[in-house]
Amino acid sequence: MTSDPVREFIRAFNERDLDAFLAVLDPEVELHSRKGLRKGLEAARLWASRGTGGVQQTIELEQLYEEGLEGGGGRAVALILRRWHWEEDGAAAGVDEMAWAFELRDRKVRGWRPFDDRGEALRSAGFVAG
Repeated sequence: MTSDPVREFIRAFNERDLDAFLAVLDPEVELHSRKGLRKGLEAARLWASRGTGGVQQTIELEQLYEEGLEGGGGRAVALILRRWHWEEDGAAAGVDEMAWAFELRDRKVRGWRPFDDRGEALRSAGFVAG
């Protein structure tokens, strides 16, 4: 069990460490991907599995907002840069400024949702007034 599940989620995702990725997830995890809701560990494994070659992504954490983590639950919003690069030579292919919102339970990720609009992510999690 990690004391920093959001950072571990990002690290494991970037490094394609599926065992570590699954270890930071609650068994009832819900990932709200752009292709729809993914529920449970097996669906999360499939979502995080990426093929090799072509354009790949790396997530860079810029700022992390967290609240209510004392008991192992709470919520967090990570302001991130999603950097795209060509796997063959590492050449840059683009960058997206976005946010990832997390719901935590028992020091594990219970829910995850991406946002293109950082302000919307912060408002949805209650970090700034709507």
